Amino acid sequence: MFKFGDSSLKQLATCHADLQLIAMEAIKYTTVDFAINEGYRSPQKQKEAFDKGWSTIDGITKKGKHNYNPSLAFDIRIYVAGKPDLAYDKAHLAHVGGIILTVAKMLLEQGKITHRLRYGGDWDGDGQLLYDHTLQDLPHFELIV
Repeated sequence: MFKFGDSSLKQLATCHADLQLIAMEAIKYTTVDFAINEGYRSPQKQKEAFDKGWSTIDGITKKGKHNYNPSLAFDIRIYVAGKPDLAYDKAHLAHVGGIILTVAKMLLEQGKITHRLRYGGDWDGDGQLLYDHTLQDLPHFELIV
């Protein structure tokens, strides 16, 4: 069983309580280790992501889910010892994404969280990953508020 390291826990602490619970449960069930790469993101850092084409939101004229405090989003990266090239591998991210979505649905149905979760690999939630979206953000998860 995997567990989060100090860096992940620090990032997770900047997130909404629902996201914290989702992540803490999901790490128990996944067969692929993952880290919380980012929770809260300053407007300046959001603008940098926008300028690099990683986001469609600039954080200045419009806030992103990462720009709230607590954050309404988190990003993950995959961790496989000795294989840093897998950090953003689509297959691994999609695998973990499915687990996170399943855990979130279960927690919502149990009344343990109050928000649904949206995945950056399936923005419209239709179960079709990657192919019907112009922005593919497989490390990204956000609360629907």
